[in-house]
Amino acid sequence: MALAGIDFSLNSPAICIQTSTHLKWVSLYHLDRDPALPTLKAFKLHEELAASRAIATVQYTREVSSKLFLEKERQKMTDAERLAQLIIGTLLSHEVTTVAIEGFSYGSKGNSFIDMVVYNTFLRQKLIQRFGVEEFHIFQPTAVKKLAGKGNGNKLYMFEALKRDHLSDPMLRDSTLWQWSQSKEFSKEIPKPLDDLIDSYFILRALNPIPSP
Repeated sequence: MALAGIDFSLNSPAICIQTSTHLKWVSLYHLDRDPALPTLKAFKLHEELAASRAIATVQYTREVSSKLFLEKERQKMTDAERLAQLIIGTLLSHEVTTVAIEGFSYGSKGNSFIDMVVYNTFLRQKLIQRFGVEEFHIFQPTAVKKLAGKGNGNKLYMFEALKRDHLSDPMLRDSTLWQWSQSKEFSKEIPKPLDDLIDSYFILRALNPIPSP
């Protein structure tokens, strides 16, 4: 029996899982090339985190290639279904019984946001079908960020909140990911998949808060 917070994105969904004894993270990432080839710069951090055993990784391929509008939209729906099933399978392999995700950021716009809504809707449907509506939770983005101390905190702020253990979380301090973070400094941008992994942790803590002392 375990709980999970999911930070969904099209290219690097992240899952933070709490068992009875510890936290663990899974990063699913889109790789549209032969995995036997040298690792691309964009995925170097995935490789570093996996090598340090801070996270587990799952590679997948998004099969949306048509330039024709109708065929492309059909491919997106098939792709969304496939990714949702992959996430469900990952949750089940870790014996997750209760899940939480973050709601949409309504300030977002553009084609990528529309795709996010489509893919996220497929995922929500699959989560409810598998775990039941009572074990499926959605939290406002501002509520999740407030757990880190600021409702409009940017990615760098969220990293610093995790690094300083803003919630005084013994499980976090015992995790390899937190220990890895202590030697890291970022001045401008937080690279993928670290931002997604951090958000998945705070989504989990929105679901299952640290008890007050």
